Amino acid sequence: MRGGLIILKSNKSKITILLILFVIGIAGTIYSFNSNQEPDEKIFLTSEETKWLNENKDEIKIGYTTDYPPVEFLDDDKYVGISADYFKLLEKKLGIDIEMVEFDNWDELIEQAKSRKISGITAATKTPERSEYLDFTVPYILNPNVIITRKNFSENLTFEKLANTSMEILVVEGYDIIEFLNERFPKLEYKTVKTPSDGMRMVAFGEADAMIIEIMSASATIERDNITNLVVNVETPYESSLSIATRNDWPMLSTIFNKGLAQISQPERKEIEQRWMPLQKKNLFENRYFWFGLLTLLLGLSIIIIVISIWNASLKKAVKEKTKALEVSTQELLYKTYHDELTGLYNRVYFSEILEEIQSKPLPLSIIVADLNCLKITNDTFGHEAGDKLIINMAKLIQSNIEEGHIACRIGGDEMIVIMPETDVRKSLDILAKIKQATISSKEEPIRPLVALGAATKINEDESFSRLFKRAEEKMYENKMDESEYTYDKVIGSFKKAILENEYESPEHYERLKALCLELGYAMNLDKEDLDALALLSDLHDIGKAGLDKEILLKEGPLTHDEWEKIKRHPELGFKIVSSSVKFSHVGKGILAHHEHWDGKGYPQGLKGEEIPLIARIFAVVEAYDVMTHKRPYKKTFTKNEAILELRNCFGTQFDSRVAEVFINMIDTTN
Repeated sequence: MRGGLIILKSNKSKITILLILFVIGIAGTIYSFNSNQEPDEKIFLTSEETKWLNENKDEIKIGYTTDYPPVEFLDDDKYVGISADYFKLLEKKLGIDIEMVEFDNWDELIEQAKSRKISGITAATKTPERSEYLDFTVPYILNPNVIITRKNFSENLTFEKLANTSMEILVVEGYDIIEFLNERFPKLEYKTVKTPSDGMRMVAFGEADAMIIEIMSASATIERDNITNLVVNVETPYESSLSIATRNDWPMLSTIFNKGLAQISQPERKEIEQRWMPLQKKNLFENRYFWFGLLTLLLGLSIIIIVISIWNASLKKAVKEKTKALEVSTQELLYKTYHDELTGLYNRVYFSEILEEIQSKPLPLSIIVADLNCLKITNDTFGHEAGDKLIINMAKLIQSNIEEGHIACRIGGDEMIVIMPETDVRKSLDILAKIKQATISSKEEPIRPLVALGAATKINEDESFSRLFKRAEEKMYENKMDESEYTYDKVIGSFKKAILENEYESPEHYERLKALCLELGYAMNLDKEDLDALALLSDLHDIGKAGLDKEILLKEGPLTHDEWEKIKRHPELGFKIVSSSVKFSHVGKGILAHHEHWDGKGYPQGLKGEEIPLIARIFAVVEAYDVMTHKRPYKKTFTKNEAILELRNCFGTQFDSRVAEVFINMIDTTN
């Protein structure tokens, strides 16, 4: 299956399907009636292999999963599928009964195999990790991986593109493709789902953008769940070749199964393939009883033509009733084909189709290229829902500030273009300025949709559109660079505002930290550059908490494991937020390390001793003292002397004792 997955719904299509099934049924009956039964071939096993099999046959237990169609699944509580058919043949060839063990969950199955509580797995892909405890036979099922998207997704994807996008990607939990992606594409971010059906439905309903999945699972799920709006975007180079996996302390079992698989004939394999993969059914012309079958086929066709004629009269009424609904559906489909699902702007498909028409209009022709700033930081900090809202707000601001006849398109994740026929340079720059001002004046939800803009105007017939686009794009990048520090000032200001609105910290807390840090810095004879960095660290140390829920930050009782893990991410998020800014990047390492401990037991990197930047060690002492001596929802308030005693107790463990000693001496001399 390499193209779109098409579900036929019309009555005529149903008739066609009945016709095909009727023909295949007749042909299959003829073949079954006339084919000779071939005697089972005896497997040649060595005496050692025969002895081992006789001694261990009652202990062979092979596990299978119940929801992996068409490879293996349950049908009316009966184990069926490609693997089930192969194991029936193996039992026959080997002359043994194999105990088949049912598992609802792949993770449970792999754990049982790892602990040798079962002898093997019916169908598994060989990976380095699994090879540590399993042997694998030669592959007997070839199953390429594909990328599934909705039909209106126009861009051809690759693993490289997915690794550099903010798209929501899904992978089935426990599938071998995860090990491959983690090794080859570590930057590719994905979420796991329990079953193929869960993931396919999320993509179909727009809750995710794409899914990496084996083609067999994709086809079976789409057919079973009657999903109509998904397509195979691309077939990937990674193939999940399925083998029988056996415990590697029983190498003899893998050898025996390999010999058993070798004795399964090509006709037997073809029969299994035709049963479970109907798209690959054998052409009738290859049947040795073709001419006899053809005669029967013609008779069947005559009967079906009569049935169709009778049905045709009853269908006319249904067709008439559905005509109006079809017209509405066509309009909806046309809209979805040419419009971006998230923003409602025109999409890249429409943009590509109208280029020729646009270029035939009288000059001048102007365009504006827009690129949303800080989308990745927003996604990382506040989540993809906030990032989507940022894109939607940007689209609304652009749409509300262009004129009739202008065309706004979303042509990438955070990139949009406005096409303005018969619009000169002055007019295009006026519109650009309106869009820019609208973004500056917009609300912070949670941040403003700050945008880089570039405009270009075509006045010469000889200039190509690609050259015009490149000129506008170059100006957009110039604008992005010129305003990068302004942009980051605004973004970081929004993040600080979000923290204060959460009521987790007060402005007074930051003022106390800055004052104490600078006083301690002077006491330690730091130079001006380090003092400035220390003051900035005091101001921005918790910038990564901007996206955390208020309920977690203000929770009075102990945090759950998941809540604590979210809290522990804030130094890394803060580091990412400031690292893209020349103005703030020098304090990034201090933000990243401000929860590290002198003994190496802090987070997120587990730095130890002087591996921790000095400004982070200084800040850690000051913040601990301020937190101890001021009210917090989750702890009691310490007196000054109690706080000093606690600092001394943590010399050489949490704190640099040299820095802490200077701080204690400093505050001992003050009221």
